[in-house]
Amino acid sequence: MAKVKFYLAAPKQTISSIYARISYGAFTIIDGKKTYIPLKYYLSESIKPDYWNDKKCRAKETKDFPTYPEFNRRLDTIDSEVKKVLYKFQNDEITPTIDEFIQRLDAIIKPNIIQSIVETKQLTEKEKIQQMTLFEFFDYYLKTATIKHATFKSYNTTKNSLELYRDERNSKLSFQNIDIDFYTDYIDFLQKKKLSKNTIGQRIKITKTILRAAHDRDIEVCNDYTKKSFKKISESSDAIYLNEKELTQLYETKDMPAYLERTRDLFLVGCFTGLRLSDYSRLTKTNIIDGKIEITTQKTGQHVVIPIHNIVREIVEKYNFQFPKAPTGQVFNRFLKEMAKAAKINDIVTTEITKGGMRVIQSVEKNKLVCSHTARRSFATNAFLAGVPSISIMKITGHKTESAFMKYIKMSAKDNAIKMQSHPFFNKLIIAK
Repeated sequence: MAKVKFYLAAPKQTISSIYARISYGAFTIIDGKKTYIPLKYYLSESIKPDYWNDKKCRAKETKDFPTYPEFNRRLDTIDSEVKKVLYKFQNDEITPTIDEFIQRLDAIIKPNIIQSIVETKQLTEKEKIQQMTLFEFFDYYLKTATIKHATFKSYNTTKNSLELYRDERNSKLSFQNIDIDFYTDYIDFLQKKKLSKNTIGQRIKITKTILRAAHDRDIEVCNDYTKKSFKKISESSDAIYLNEKELTQLYETKDMPAYLERTRDLFLVGCFTGLRLSDYSRLTKTNIIDGKIEITTQKTGQHVVIPIHNIVREIVEKYNFQFPKAPTGQVFNRFLKEMAKAAKINDIVTTEITKGGMRVIQSVEKNKLVCSHTARRSFATNAFLAGVPSISIMKITGHKTESAFMKYIKMSAKDNAIKMQSHPFFNKLIIAK
């Protein structure tokens, strides 16, 4: 027997649409267990949450909402129509897909006049935005928001991921049904795609950004995304850094092919300035002012001033005060691994990462983990180990809090012990009386 109950889609907003939760026996098998899947069917009706009775799943019988009898009769009619549609499928011995069920309900429940009004009415720009579907708004946001190229790619990947989820789960994704149930199922979906925990967290973060942007434009959005449980998941990164000995070893390596030598020199500029690839790859002679490097960072728009390290000075002079140019990101990262291997940076590093919900532990040569961001992390870690105050390093890296900075730097247990060894606590002379 089918069960139909009505709920508010956005109970904390001024006006909320209503959805029918239809339990009709559909199920899936997860880990050998049968899990029933109710259908959420969103109605054209909306109501102020103050006039809604959560226990009865109907409008309150109050004089403040004088049309409650008609409103509730409409819900009763929908309840009856839903069951008629389901009985028709059963009599025809058809097991409908979710989309087939929704299409049949739309044809019977939602009046055709609504569609004709939408099509003939001259809409304002704001009204057009408010009537966008989730993926239409996603495209609109990507076209109108100020997003850096690398960030744009992350947003587009997230959009593609949501579309794949919609298709594989046979789900009709909308602003109103991206709720806690979606959140849990979407994470499960991404884990089965063998994505890392941090990659999944990034997709959740972007999804929340889209929902917040839609809400800001008065689009009716399920507010579950604001709950603490709808959170960006993450784990500590096992990203590496190169210590001063390894950087010296890299700098002194001879007989590299010309393309690896240029890669090495550019990478070392990053290791001794703390700049991102997007910044240190576009340095020119004009950025050298009074013996310092000055640049406005591309990602944050922050103006930074960095003393020139002796190795950076030698590289600048080597190229006649013009920094070598970097190839594209993927090519550059491939060259960096070749460069590190040529410099015999081959200590074995053990990494741990969560993929597909499983903890994966592997041991690899350090040269295989070197990437463009290793330069910036090496700068921050080595400067900290050398005793440069955190606040001074943060002025360059752009970290807002010391706690975030301390998570960013990567000290080995040995490096930490060496740093502590120079502390007065370990060098006090205690004289017994």
